Amino acid sequence: MILPDPAFSVAMPDAPAAVSRPRIVWPTMVLGKSSYEEGDLERFPDEHSYRERNRLGMGGAMSRAFRDAVRLANQRVWLLDEQLLRDDNSVGLLVQLLRDTNATDIIIVTASKAGALERAGWLKALEKELQDRKRRAPPRIRISLDLNRADVAQIHDRFAVIDDVLWHCGATVGGLHRDINAMTFGWSAHTTHAIGFFTRLFNVLQIER
Repeated sequence: MILPDPAFSVAMPDAPAAVSRPRIVWPTMVLGKSSYEEGDLERFPDEHSYRERNRLGMGGAMSRAFRDAVRLANQRVWLLDEQLLRDDNSVGLLVQLLRDTNATDIIIVTASKAGALERAGWLKALEKELQDRKRRAPPRIRISLDLNRADVAQIHDRFAVIDDVLWHCGATVGGLHRDINAMTFGWSAHTTHAIGFFTRLFNVLQIER
C-alpha cells in the first residue's frame, strides 16, 4: 500500500513555492471565426458550446490549455487517470499530444480494461519516433495498467504533473470527457507534494525512474 512519507510532510526549501496563478477552466468547444474548435472557458459553457462538445463524444476533443502545456513541457508529463486508454477517440488525441511534446519523462498510469494493452502499445511505439528527433536527453514513455491493483491506494480524482505544475481534472485528464467538466491548474507540484506522491506510486507499481 502507498503510505504517507514523513519526508514529504515538511516544505522543501529548494522547490518553487508557486508556478503561476491557479486557474479553473471548462474544456469545451468554442465558436471561432467560422466553426467550433477546441478551447477553454473561465466559466460554464453555454448551451451551444456544451452541445457541440457532447456531440463529439468521449475523447472527441481536448482542453487547449492542457494541449499547449504538454507541448511546451521540457521535463515531465505524468498522467494519472483510471479512464485513459478506453475504447473511444481519446487514444488518437493522446498519440498526437505526446508526439508534439518536448518532455523526456512521460508516464501514464491507468487501470486495466479491454483493449488497453494494445492501445498502450500504440503510445509506447512513439518512443522511438521521439528519440530519433531529439538531440538532448532521449525521451522515455512508460505506461502502467495497474491502477486498479489491490495493493495500490484507491485514487478517485484525475491528476497530471506537467513539468513543475499540478493539474486536477474533474473528469478525464486533458478534458477528454464529453460532459460538462472543469480542471484546475497552476499549483506547484513540489509544495503540494504531488511529485512525492507520484514518485511513491511509481515505486509501488515498479515503474523505473
